Amino acid sequence: MTEDDPSGAEAPDDREARLRELLTVRLAVPTDDRRSATAAGDAEADADADADADAVPDPAPERGPRPVSLATVLAVVVLLGLFATGAGLVYAGTRIIRSSTEGEVLSRESDPSAPGYEALVASTPTLVVIHDVDGLVEGITVLTLANPGGGGGGVVFVPTRVLSDMPIFELAPIEAAYDLGSPELEAEVVGDVLSTGMEEHVVVDAERWAGLVAPVAPLRIDNPDDLEVDGELRFPAGDLELEAEDVGPYLAARSEGESDLGRLFRHETFWNAWLDAVAEAGTPEAVPGELEVGIGRFVRELAAGAHVVETLPVRAARLRGFDDEPVFRPETDEVEDLVARLVPFPRSPRPGVRERVRVLNGTDDLGAAQRLAPELPPLGVEVSIVGNARSLDVESTTIAYVNPDHEDAARAIRDLLGVGEVLMDPRPGDVADITVTLGADHD
Repeated sequence: MTEDDPSGAEAPDDREARLRELLTVRLAVPTDDRRSATAAGDAEADADADADADAVPDPAPERGPRPVSLATVLAVVVLLGLFATGAGLVYAGTRIIRSSTEGEVLSRESDPSAPGYEALVASTPTLVVIHDVDGLVEGITVLTLANPGGGGGGVVFVPTRVLSDMPIFELAPIEAAYDLGSPELEAEVVGDVLSTGMEEHVVVDAERWAGLVAPVAPLRIDNPDDLEVDGELRFPAGDLELEAEDVGPYLAARSEGESDLGRLFRHETFWNAWLDAVAEAGTPEAVPGELEVGIGRFVRELAAGAHVVETLPVRAARLRGFDDEPVFRPETDEVEDLVARLVPFPRSPRPGVRERVRVLNGTDDLGAAQRLAPELPPLGVEVSIVGNARSLDVESTTIAYVNPDHEDAARAIRDLLGVGEVLMDPRPGDVADITVTLGADHD
């Protein structure tokens, strides 16, 4: 990250040089009987494990350079080729959706009470904070604003060793998306893990942490453990005043033998203290940065209302070739519940993950579609449009889907409503895969 480019973006030549350095310095192929050099290319999951001690590989006593499997090395070589030819842009390009038109009216009708009125639904604002230490990711925090402009939201810590089936890298800890990829790829992968798209991302190193926290520093925290940095005790357990320049090192520090997951309770301690201090200050200057975008906006709004601060629910797992530290899988049901609470209107992290749903009033109860819309995302869909049908005298509710891939989601909506006919309407739709038209039979 350069001083002139706070986003952390690098020129293609710089990125290629950094990836080559990672491949040269950090390559480590296990030679024990669990994985031979000839089998090193197999990075498939060995087996899911229950969340007990026997299922977790013994953690390394110290966090050194991360081993990179041969399969990952080959994947990175492919990735370098894609970026060199520009083909890598194809994947990113498929993610670009309606960000410039959210909230706009789709039809000629501008009166929300008129038949045929439709408007796009603005998705819940989300931001991925990537904590960078010497070019490697040391922490991933997702911020959400469940009530934009009204204060409050969510702070979710995502272990960097959570497994995800990623483009290029296949099944691997999500830290690889940043360490051997880019901030953009990391944000995409985090969105896949949470099943909701990430609208913004920001890379924060120790210097930027200091600048962000400086207006309200020092932060008073209850530090749970003695923490050493470079072999010396820097953060003793107990009441601690955390200066701005200490924030980056504190968040990156680990106790001996501590896993990626184990240290995140200290991140909770820091974020609670920071948000409390920003709330107490009560001024926009409590956090540097723009008012309408970026981490400044998110932290100010979170501090201004009720907020949830917690770690993503995960369970221990095994992955062949990544035995240097424990790895984890998301607890799917619990993650879905968490996202439903903190991201009322998610958008699909990539095409096809969440069906896009249009909800239309077909009666003179013009608030029916708005009331129904928040109930649909927990079914795994994205509400993209709310409005009125062409007629406000519809007798029977219908749930129409475009192709057979969307039938299950359509039937789940019908089960939620308790009424309605599920039918296939093969006419292509640019902004919706399923259209719900509420009729008089819907309460």
